[in-house]
Amino acid sequence: MIHLTNSKPPKSAQEVAVDCLSRRALTHYELETRLHEKGYESMEVNEVLEKMEKLGYLNDQELALTVSQNRLRRYSRRRVCQDLQKRGIVPQIIEQALGLTYSSEAEFQQCVTLAERWWVEEGKRWEQRILVKHAKRSVPRELWLRQKVAQKLVQRGYPSDLVSNVLYQIQTNNNGDG
Repeated sequence: MIHLTNSKPPKSAQEVAVDCLSRRALTHYELETRLHEKGYESMEVNEVLEKMEKLGYLNDQELALTVSQNRLRRYSRRRVCQDLQKRGIVPQIIEQALGLTYSSEAEFQQCVTLAERWWVEEGKRWEQRILVKHAKRSVPRELWLRQKVAQKLVQRGYPSDLVSNVLYQIQTNNNGDG
């Protein structure tokens, strides 16, 4: 009988770190957590983290800025802030990155853009729903659209007062056109 053994030596913490970072950019906290979960000692983990930072593979400031720039067109400042906090980035770095990326006017305009697009999409869905079901229009179209679009905007992290203002603006513009 042949016994199968694991002939590979266990990976060093540095090899695991490079392997993790080759797949996805990680924060200091995320990489530290992964290495601890793999069973590496704190001293070894700290040495590896320091080396990865010196080599430029681990940079929370750069990561926070990149994430905020990539999510600018899809998510609110608040949502991106929450996502970065979950990834273990310190508040000062988050605020610095968001300050460079987001402005209140740009965020408002992005919210308007998303709301207008979704207003049209949800309007088409509402029409299809009514045609398919041949049902009584139990919920008025405008109310249904406001609810659907508001839900999507809030899920993206936009504050409810901003969402209300944007929806009021869209509804006023649509009523003025018709």
